[in-house]
Amino acid sequence: MEEEKITFATTKNVFYNPEMRFCRSMSSLAVGAIGGPLEAVDAFCASGIRGIRYAKENRNVKHVTFIDIDQAAITLAKKNAKANRLKAGAKKGNVSRLAFETAADFLEIDPFGTPSPYLVDSFRFFNPKKSAYLSATATDVAVLCGGKVAPCMKNYHARPLNNEFTHETGLRILIKKIAETAAEFNMGITPLVSFSDRHYLKTILHASRSADDAYHSLKRIGYVSWCRKCGWRGSAEFPQSCQNCRSTGVEFAGPLWLGELHDAQFLKKMAQLNRKRGYSDKAQLGRMLSLMQGETGMPPYYYNVHDLCKMQKCVSVPKMDAVLEKLQGMGYDARRTHFSPVSIKTAAPYKALLAAIRGKG
Repeated sequence: MEEEKITFATTKNVFYNPEMRFCRSMSSLAVGAIGGPLEAVDAFCASGIRGIRYAKENRNVKHVTFIDIDQAAITLAKKNAKANRLKAGAKKGNVSRLAFETAADFLEIDPFGTPSPYLVDSFRFFNPKKSAYLSATATDVAVLCGGKVAPCMKNYHARPLNNEFTHETGLRILIKKIAETAAEFNMGITPLVSFSDRHYLKTILHASRSADDAYHSLKRIGYVSWCRKCGWRGSAEFPQSCQNCRSTGVEFAGPLWLGELHDAQFLKKMAQLNRKRGYSDKAQLGRMLSLMQGETGMPPYYYNVHDLCKMQKCVSVPKMDAVLEKLQGMGYDARRTHFSPVSIKTAAPYKALLAAIRGKG
């Protein structure tokens, strides 16, 4: 097999998903954008391709340790590392046990399904550190995005929403759970890059050890409310009533993360690295990074223009650029979002948004 000029072997009994190449590239750009020297741990390493790419593509990765409970995976990861002239450590065993004897500046957790049971163990990898980085992937999208309410409340201690902006809600529930876990270790979090793609949700964040930072993170937790009747939405420390039609049928999601999903300067560093690298997904990566830069400073939800037009019984659906231009002409910031090609983010009052969709204002 070959991925981004790195040759490696796969076997039938060790998992490798070629569809996650984009995710691995995005994550490697983030590793490079961190800049400082990193001792990286690739937990749930399988073939080891992710950890190998991190080390081969980024000079700031000084050492990689592979962890997997499956001996076949450890054997294969070591073989692939050696084939790529990479000196790496490898430990067979349960992540929960090895967390007590392994330190990391950068930890990758990409389990099958929910990362929730491994979050406490993740922060144990950071015990000797005042500052560290966590990269977490969740593939239980049906749970986080409202398809299965009970498992979400059990695993993430939050209520999801199954509506048009559900993928952002799910991502924010994941980050909330990480923030709560970090606080138990006297660490605060700063999301650097977070995104939704295909069948997974992904966040890479910085964790800093400070009781004040932990408290500051927890203050960014709240709720998103959504009126199923008229489409209004809002965010606050507690669930709200509809501020548009005053309907009593408002639903809410949370508690969830209301802070930023990305750090704008960090995204710029990632974009600069992407322009220098010859990734197969270079154009797609560039587009997504550009969209995510526009999402910073925006509310913790978005509007699907097609769904709003259907709800408001509009005669036709306006072009996205026309809606954006109308809102901007009214003095409101409005941007596209990476979550959906037919959706926008804006802090404009709901009535102003509806007027823009109808071509008024």
